[in-house]
Amino acid sequence: MTWNSRIGIAEALDAAGWTGDTLDPLGLMRHESGAVWGVSNDAGDCGVDCPNGAVLGFPGDTPDKVVIAACLAAAGQLDPTQDRVELEKRDAWLHCLESAGLDNWSGVDVAREIRNEREAGR
Repeated sequence: MTWNSRIGIAEALDAAGWTGDTLDPLGLMRHESGAVWGVSNDAGDCGVDCPNGAVLGFPGDTPDKVVIAACLAAAGQLDPTQDRVELEKRDAWLHCLESAGLDNWSGVDVAREIRNEREAGR
């Protein structure tokens, strides 16, 4: 494994407003909050230095999603309260759709197949 295996993290952080280092734009990224993410070695180990001084390390086999979430949390870009509110809104909407008969729609079986395929591919 090389650090290129972590390019997905760099791309996600870039999309979230992080800035790549001049000398290593895909291996070292900074956020205006003071959070810094970097790849440590060719095995894909990486870490994030938090603005509060905490340092979090991740071995190369840590899923990108976990590292991205940690980086965004370190930079104050995740609001768990807001995420919960959004999930509750989606859940309420789903209940309304089911009450209106969406679960009896012929396409619901196709939707279940898609969900099952996505869950199997995790």
